[in-house]
Amino acid sequence: MYTAVIVDDELKICQLIRCLGDWEKLGIEIIDICQDGETAVESILRNRPDIVLTDIRMPVYDGLEIISQVRERELDTSFIVISGYRQFEYARQALKYGVVDFLVKPIGQDDLNAALRKAVEEIIDQDNVKRVNSLLCDKEKRDKESLLQKAVEEEDAFWPEEVRKAESLFAGDVFQAVFLKTNRKELNRKESKLFESAGRYLEECMPEEMEKIIVSKADGLYLLMNYAGERGQEIRRALYEVLKRVERENEIYGQFGVSVGVGAAVDEIGKMKSSIRTAKEAWQQRITSDRKDLIVYGEKTAGSTEKQQLFSETEWREFRSLLENCSLQGTAGMIDQLEITVQSSRQISAASLLEAVRQVVFMVETALAEEAHTDKSRDVEEVMEEFRCCDTISDLFLHLKLFVNNSIQTYQEKKQSMKMFPIRKAEEYLAGNYMKDVSLEEMAQIVELSPAYFSRLFKQVEGINYIDYLTQIRINNAKNMLKNTTVSVKTIAAEVGYGNEKYFRKLFKKEVGIRPSEYRKLH
Repeated sequence: MYTAVIVDDELKICQLIRCLGDWEKLGIEIIDICQDGETAVESILRNRPDIVLTDIRMPVYDGLEIISQVRERELDTSFIVISGYRQFEYARQALKYGVVDFLVKPIGQDDLNAALRKAVEEIIDQDNVKRVNSLLCDKEKRDKESLLQKAVEEEDAFWPEEVRKAESLFAGDVFQAVFLKTNRKELNRKESKLFESAGRYLEECMPEEMEKIIVSKADGLYLLMNYAGERGQEIRRALYEVLKRVERENEIYGQFGVSVGVGAAVDEIGKMKSSIRTAKEAWQQRITSDRKDLIVYGEKTAGSTEKQQLFSETEWREFRSLLENCSLQGTAGMIDQLEITVQSSRQISAASLLEAVRQVVFMVETALAEEAHTDKSRDVEEVMEEFRCCDTISDLFLHLKLFVNNSIQTYQEKKQSMKMFPIRKAEEYLAGNYMKDVSLEEMAQIVELSPAYFSRLFKQVEGINYIDYLTQIRINNAKNMLKNTTVSVKTIAAEVGYGNEKYFRKLFKKEVGIRPSEYRKLH
């Protein structure tokens, strides 16, 4: 149903228009009748009708002034102008405002209804155009968001053809990435409620008309923007407001720090990956920078970006040797030396520092795993995430020393456990098979070791050699049988693995100090 307002200072003209129009047939409802221009403007702005029929000559505002004021408010109302004057000048001015039709008094029924049909058709055309434009805008928005999303998600660079097609979609001359993350690993999860709140703050604080997409990933929260260059300061102020709001979440999640890295501003969508990379680097530079809140890549406060080697090849070989020898003191000393180098130079970049830490982590995880003949216990990236969340150089090196120290101790425990395993397996086997003739060679085969290594390892773990251990088990079982049964010594000897009774008696006295018969009498 369409709505209409009739405007004429003569009430009988208004009533005539009401009577002559095929309102119901055309699906039009008259919602107001006004008799002066001022009242008409107020009604139109309040009710926002689809169609207005207005006389030219009226008190306060004439018909052309009414149309002018409504058009200034950018309403899509369709106007039909009515006048008792035939001057071409009125028609010309009315057409300038985009009126649907121009009717001359006295109004004929056919002319009125033709004008009303024309107004309805115009409204339908406008609605169709709006719908098509809306669909095109939605598609364009989806296309832009898809491309920005790929910049974060895809490992490879954009395809040139895809980038070329996308250039015309973006109005702003600047493309830029922002990276937000806290110093607490457990809060930096894709599904984190804190990240959900931070994403909402980014949406609320950044300029509404700016092209943007917010992506939450496992390593942090990304904001990708396209905007006009002169809005740079406005965007920076908005980012400070986001930081302020996120920091208020301390009341919910406990004490944490949050930082924002702003990537390099680039001039085309194809370079967005570079802005993403530098935004992450800027965030990471807070470790070596005095700034902890908002760090802009390339600014002096962001710290150095130049990469350097902090250990020589000789020093790395020495560190690995100390690791393999499980030297807690030696490895701690070299890490202290590395910290002194970093702390004494203000030119060390966060990238260089973290690369050195990564090498330490990789060496610890691989060298100790190789020594223990096991797979790496943890993924290097998983471990590195703990170090990236450190706020200061001192904090990072404290964590690094603890990591190396704990890794060595864990390795030693694991190595000891690995040594114990074949011996425990041998002991379990002997507990149920001590009466059999199980030689050292046969037992070594059962536990899948060489006889020489098994013999050496068995004595290292148990403190006695294999044969003596087997003898102890047999004699202990013989003693138990002597105490709790009345079977003969000959039978007991056979049951614990000795077919020669005489040899058993001699061995028993040697191990226990008395003969089997005497042991039975005493117990």
